[in-house]
Amino acid sequence: METKQLEQPQTEESPAPAPAPAPAPPSAPPSASASTPAPAPAPPNGGLAAWSGVFASFLLFLTTWGFSTAFGAFQSYYQSDLLHTSSPSRIAWVGTVNAFFLISTGVIAGPLFDRGYLHHLMIAGCFLTTFGLMMLSLSTEYYQVFLSQGLCCGLGSGLIYVPALSLVSTRFTTRRGIAVGLVTSGASVGGVLFPIIFIRLQPRVGFPWTVRTLGFIQLACSCIAVPLLMVTTKTRRGPPRQLIHWHAMKEWSFNAYGIANFLMFMAYFIPLFYVPAFASAALRTSTDLSFYMVSILNAGSAFGRIGSSLLTYRLGASHILLASVIASAVLLFGWIGIHSVASFAVFCVLFGIFSGVLISANPLVIAHPVVSPTPSVIGTRMGMQWFATSLGVLIGAPIAGVIEGHGGDNGFLGLQIFSGVGMALGAAFLLVPLMAVWRHDHMQTKA
Repeated sequence: METKQLEQPQTEESPAPAPAPAPAPPSAPPSASASTPAPAPAPPNGGLAAWSGVFASFLLFLTTWGFSTAFGAFQSYYQSDLLHTSSPSRIAWVGTVNAFFLISTGVIAGPLFDRGYLHHLMIAGCFLTTFGLMMLSLSTEYYQVFLSQGLCCGLGSGLIYVPALSLVSTRFTTRRGIAVGLVTSGASVGGVLFPIIFIRLQPRVGFPWTVRTLGFIQLACSCIAVPLLMVTTKTRRGPPRQLIHWHAMKEWSFNAYGIANFLMFMAYFIPLFYVPAFASAALRTSTDLSFYMVSILNAGSAFGRIGSSLLTYRLGASHILLASVIASAVLLFGWIGIHSVASFAVFCVLFGIFSGVLISANPLVIAHPVVSPTPSVIGTRMGMQWFATSLGVLIGAPIAGVIEGHGGDNGFLGLQIFSGVGMALGAAFLLVPLMAVWRHDHMQTKA
């Protein structure tokens, strides 16, 4: 009804009444004027439904990203027990394949979410992650662990996390940074809880029932989160979305940002996987304490993600991201000089705080007009950036596993240098898009 009222005055303004019906099909002027009211209701920026969605997404991040970032506990156990005949590099492929599918599956899950298949994605993803854990509890061979934990759990997690994060973005504008920070902190909480649960249960009930317990936790969180999202979310079928925005490949700032994400996340996952091994082999800690180091690192990342979201509106997501990446690179080089348990615990806390920002600040920077010129391409370009990220995650820890043991007296020296150089190069490439962002923001303030 409103579009007819808008079109009528425009046809009245044209001097010839006869052609008035004819200009209606070109709809250039009407669409321009009607595009303002078309975007339906503005995001609520609060309210029971919006914050219920944040809580549900928090639970889903806890069971997806949280499980993936806790792989260091599994890496250590597999090396010493279940898969002791396999090399550290070969075992690391299980965790990196899990993380690869967790991130890269979002390239497909994003467009499906846009088409209104939220409920289908959630149900399929939660089933696959729970089924994968139950199959992992029965695994005794490397290929079984790879298929259940790496492939099945990774695919299921990938179907869940992108829609969960997208829901938060559609429900918040001015409070989006806080909402995203709270949701992504679920990854940290899961990364704290899962290693502790593993090390407390495994010696008492064995590996199979320990993993089944993790599967029941996954199922319980899904039974809370999925119905909550179904009740509070009205899905709308949107137009089909491109998987690749080819014009972005011609933009140097976008390409540099993709290279930066590749390098940063390649380096980021190396400490997550090898913290327990370093603690037990280089520092001679107990098995329990080496597992707790993973929890300490992930606890630090919770403070980093929530803290960065609170500082976003004062300092800007781009400044926070760059400072965090530089600090992470410095800490990774500082890891070389660590020879005591106390200093390593401090390293885990600080690295967790700064590196945790990589997950919470990245979506905000990708949504900037320099990286994504129009809102219609944010989803596609975010998927492209996360796919570049997933490639770095896939190869980083296995390469580090090959390098491990080639550092002379310090068997982890090559691994430490590799991760530090990767993060430092990521910071260098990150400067390219961020300088363009700062120029854009400066021009906007002057205008």
